[in-house]
Amino acid sequence: MALFSKAKTPIIGVDLGSGFVKMAQFNKVGNSLKLVDFGFLGIPDGAIVEGKIERINDIKEVLQNLLTYHAFIGNRVATNVSGKLVMVRELIMDDLPPQELDEAIKWEVTNILPASIDTFSYDYQVIGKVEEGENEKLHVLFAAAPMEAVQTIGELFKSLNLELVSIEVEAFSVLRLLRFLGEISKGGERLIAAINLGHNYTSINIVDRGLVRFSRTLPWGGKRLTDKIAYFYGISTEEAEKKKINELNFADRNSQIFQSIQDDIREITLEIKRSISFYFSKYNDGKVMDTVIILEGGTANAKGIDKLIEEETGYPTVVNRLFADVAQYDPNLFTKEYLLEMSPSFAIATGLALKEHQIQIKKKEKPKEKVRR
Repeated sequence: MALFSKAKTPIIGVDLGSGFVKMAQFNKVGNSLKLVDFGFLGIPDGAIVEGKIERINDIKEVLQNLLTYHAFIGNRVATNVSGKLVMVRELIMDDLPPQELDEAIKWEVTNILPASIDTFSYDYQVIGKVEEGENEKLHVLFAAAPMEAVQTIGELFKSLNLELVSIEVEAFSVLRLLRFLGEISKGGERLIAAINLGHNYTSINIVDRGLVRFSRTLPWGGKRLTDKIAYFYGISTEEAEKKKINELNFADRNSQIFQSIQDDIREITLEIKRSISFYFSKYNDGKVMDTVIILEGGTANAKGIDKLIEEETGYPTVVNRLFADVAQYDPNLFTKEYLLEMSPSFAIATGLALKEHQIQIKKKEKPKEKVRR
């Protein structure tokens, strides 16, 4: 045992998105958390394709700039793999001890992986038990990504002298954030559909009774809307992005700019509704559950998109602004308004950063009883 040991610095959550890299970090102060810093930078086109880093030097430069311009503590990081790179499947397995279950899963996934399991990095989560005939079996959520892609991520952070604590799939990061603030509980009966409207992809993660039970990735993102606006008006991508941010209001469906992207919006709302209905039919005997949709990602900030999705799907829809509630912050460095604006984009980075922090469930204070005289 060392006489003088250094305390571990808090984890920096690094979300490697298809259009942006986002970082967030929280530090424990007494019994509370404090926001250390957060930041994001865009990445060059083609640097990350379908979740795989294609140009490691470009991403390295982006990370260096973020670390230089922001006041993060230490060098410990946790990151994610996402997009089409990740394969997520449900498995029904015999109820076995952990070591035997690991071996059984390796055999089970042989037929669903496109190559040998030795070429993949994988993880799994036991999400419950199911009755199959007279036997009770395990319901397992399995996630895998090509080992080559995972090794590239490892090389990236090593080249920057960063200690990579973990690599995980997006669904588990989202779940951690929801659990942290008590938005979900294992005994809760409300279904949560966490929809991340990313740059190139949209992920749908369904949380039921405190666990991720369904995960799906769609090739749809905010960039598609930008490209459609650019084509419709005959303008550059940069001009279209500004026009989208400043002029697009999903509540105004008669506007010309909405008309330019309405087919794409109809497509994603239909896919969200289909995914939830599929979950009901497969996992809940077709019975509809009390459900809420939580929107994340940069596109979630678009004016009126939550109301539109709520109307089109029939489920209450809110924007994930939990990032602003996770920790205390220095009002001289951050304003509440800015944190709320950034919140949807930092859901995954926040979930990653919370990996070693204890869950903080906020309890409502009971009104004080009046003393009778």
